Amino acid sequence: MQDFLELTVSAAASGCIYGLIALAYLLMIRPTGIINFAVGEWAMVGAFGGYLLLSKFEWPYPLGMAAVLVFMLVIGWLTERIAVRPLVERGAPLLAPILALLGMLVVFREAISVSFAPDPHPVPYALGIQRQSFFIIAVTSVVFIGVWLFFERTIAGKSFEAVAIHRRAAALMGINLSRVTALSFAAGAGAAGLAGLLVSPNVSAHYLMGVPLAIQGFTALVIGGVGRVEGALLGGLLLAFAEQLTVRYAPIPAGYAQGVPLLLLMLFLLLRPTGLLRAK
Repeated sequence: MQDFLELTVSAAASGCIYGLIALAYLLMIRPTGIINFAVGEWAMVGAFGGYLLLSKFEWPYPLGMAAVLVFMLVIGWLTERIAVRPLVERGAPLLAPILALLGMLVVFREAISVSFAPDPHPVPYALGIQRQSFFIIAVTSVVFIGVWLFFERTIAGKSFEAVAIHRRAAALMGINLSRVTALSFAAGAGAAGLAGLLVSPNVSAHYLMGVPLAIQGFTALVIGGVGRVEGALLGGLLLAFAEQLTVRYAPIPAGYAQGVPLLLLMLFLLLRPTGLLRAK
């Protein structure tokens, strides 16, 4: 029983990380239709921000966490201004900004790889190693409740929903599409950076940590459904439990569990591409 409880807490914490990455995807896909696979590298940047501020400079955790979030918001905003907005304003096809963002993925990874040694860099725990999982769950719960309230209870959130439903109609109603796009990228970077910061004490900051997180987050989004905020968290939790149960109980080598996200991704794309939760 104790073993199962530990597995449940561990899987819930991992699912929250996947859910935050999925949320980063969702915040950008809904109003723009752009899939930004650089969210994994944003998580990596957030992890290295935690290493610098919390480990190297020994800032208090709340102050360092707030500084990393602000920095990631700026990173997301700058990414949209540099790689997305010029293409959108020129009427480029939707594939163009997606490819540009893949280029930004390489930029972020190479910038980190040349700035830091290739060894894993430790990041301190917020409340100690025993309470890190509960801290991840608590922070993720606050984020998802806040995002849900933003979309469901605020005028600004309704403008995001309007742009997601029909961009041209939203523009005709006076909604600033450029502002919505910039804010969606800033919020996506904030969610991804927070995920990287929260997971970094368990896995250490490393310049190759972005791609697995990007795959797991995208799989969580596909499982839960692109149309609902709560779907991102649901997909993340289901994916994490599938991984943990496979590692713990399946009669296969542990390394094969890394294929669980790809297997689930293919199954849902083939059998239920809308995800578990359909859009309202």
